[in-house]
Amino acid sequence: MSLPFSLHLLTPWLAPEPFFGLDDLPVATRFRALVSSTDSLTRRLEVLTAAPSRVRLESQERLAVDTVDALLWGAGYAVPDGQEGLLSRNAWLTLGDRDLVFAHSRLALSGMPPAIRRAIEQGEEPLGTLFLAQDEPVERLDLHLALGHSPSLARRVGLEEAHRFLVRRSLFLVAGVVYGRILELFLMDLSR
Repeated sequence: MSLPFSLHLLTPWLAPEPFFGLDDLPVATRFRALVSSTDSLTRRLEVLTAAPSRVRLESQERLAVDTVDALLWGAGYAVPDGQEGLLSRNAWLTLGDRDLVFAHSRLALSGMPPAIRRAIEQGEEPLGTLFLAQDEPVERLDLHLALGHSPSLARRVGLEEAHRFLVRRSLFLVAGVVYGRILELFLMDLSR
């Protein structure tokens, strides 16, 4: 399963510091910290907005092997398949009734604690929250940012077709082990 909409990158993938050095990129300081964070996005977002978040699962499926979209991922973002394969999922991180972040992830199922695996498959809680609740440290590695354009997604969420989305990609690690890769599109106005 891939993204449920087309995404065209408008900038190259860059680490946060050079990305925020691009011209014509109005991103408020507090959102720079949010999208540059290498720990739990959910926790950071909840602190920033002072509101609890939840996940709204859009779709998911099990895959036997990983396929890498070179345009979105490039080299170095493969996820170990393992004997149990991968879980590919599309989900929304929401606050109240408002979708704020779309996340596409590929997660390695092998070696994942059964309780966390069941919760992930049910799609009711953010990934970071699930692992942190088990006292498992989470972090992001190889975090890169880009601007993206997706008229179909913009229409779907009530934005103008020319809207530029801030897009983030990273490897998702738990206790130093790669569990997956995540591509996130931020829907909120990052200039405020």
